[in-house]
Parts: sequence; C-alpha cells; structure tokens
Amino acid sequence: MTRHRLLSSLAIALLPMGLLLTGCSFSASAGLTVPASDVADAAAGALEEQVGTRPDLDCGDERVKLIDETTVDCTLTDPSSGSEYDAVVTISDVEGTKYHVAVQVADTAN
Repeated sequence: MTRHRLLSSLAIALLPMGLLLTGCSFSASAGLTVPASDVADAAAGALEEQVGTRPDLDCGDERVKLIDETTVDCTLTDPSSGSEYDAVVTISDVEGTKYHVAVQVADTAN
C-alpha cells in the first residue's frame, strides 16, 4: 500500500469519527510536568496502536502540567499531503508520573 493510500486510510479511519482514544498509559520522566513533545509522542503512539499508522503530531514547546483533565492543543499533519488537522489531547488518571491520554482529531483539515 502506498504511503498516500495508507495516510488516506488513516484520515478516513480517524477524522470522520472525531477520534477519541482512551486507556493508553504512559510514564512521564519525573516531576509534575512533562515536555509537550512527550505528550505528542504518547498521543501519536496511541493513534498508531488504534489505526496502525503513526501520524505526525506537534503539541508545541511548552511543558505540560500532569493534572487530570489538562488539555493540550496539537496539530496532526498528514506527511503525504501536508494537510493539518486540529487535535486535542486530554491527560487523565494521573498517578505520580503515570498518565493516560485521550486524543480527539477534528473532522476537517484546517
């Protein structure tokens, strides 16, 4: 399957549903915050587990507080087309340095 078809399949699988993933557990490095890149990596991994393809996610450069229901605004980019989609990652079930992520991807490109 070509990369374009694979990403189109990803978009078809994710976007019309306003994808919401839950139950993915990740460990933070230490402390009460993590780099946004760690959140992006965790969310991309969760999406990859769900659909079989790892998307590009950018959640900025700020540190993210490990507090239940913290939301992080991210951008999902389709590398084959360059289309960008808004994505919101919600952190929950924080226990020390462990947390879950839920990802919701917009239905349409920006």
